[in-house]
Amino acid sequence: MMQGLEFSRIENALNEELRSLREDKKELHKKLHDKLQDAVELESKIVPMRKRIAELEEARRTDADQMSKLEKRSTERETLLGKVEQDQDKANKELSEMATELARVREENNGFKQKVDELELEITRVRGENNELQLEITQVREANNGFKAKIDELQLEAAQVLTSGFGAALEQFACKFPDLDLSEFSVYNEVVDGKIMAPT
Repeated sequence: MMQGLEFSRIENALNEELRSLREDKKELHKKLHDKLQDAVELESKIVPMRKRIAELEEARRTDADQMSKLEKRSTERETLLGKVEQDQDKANKELSEMATELARVREENNGFKQKVDELELEITRVRGENNELQLEITQVREANNGFKAKIDELQLEAAQVLTSGFGAALEQFACKFPDLDLSEFSVYNEVVDGKIMAPT
């Protein structure tokens, strides 16, 4: 009787621990899902940033071409000044305008470069966060594998306790009723329609 109560207490404790581990496993699955969702959202943010960087780089190249053309025009105007004295005032004015435009283009180009640098820093930061997230996902997966191994171990231990307890009960019956045939009794058998049946 005492062994039966002890077995029941152990079985209840194991069931409670198994239930707790299953709840922990479910919570870990939820956290893993949330982290993966965060990773997808971060990646969705990176894609438009890359597109924007490509657009800024294309604008920078266009501005560089425009600046090169303006510098070429400036050189041509300076050569023309040496050949045509009567157009000196006009050429000086155009040169001044071109210098102003060149400064504006250079300023815009510097602004684009600064934006590109800022976006590159942002991409580096997002990549760092993504790497940290991947590390956390790996840690959660490792913890989940540990829980699975513990559950398997507890299930095996519970089966061993059940088999051992059933064997001890049969030994007690054999001791109390030595003439009784206990060969048909097994921890795996089932009672079907009032008969003891082996599992199918």
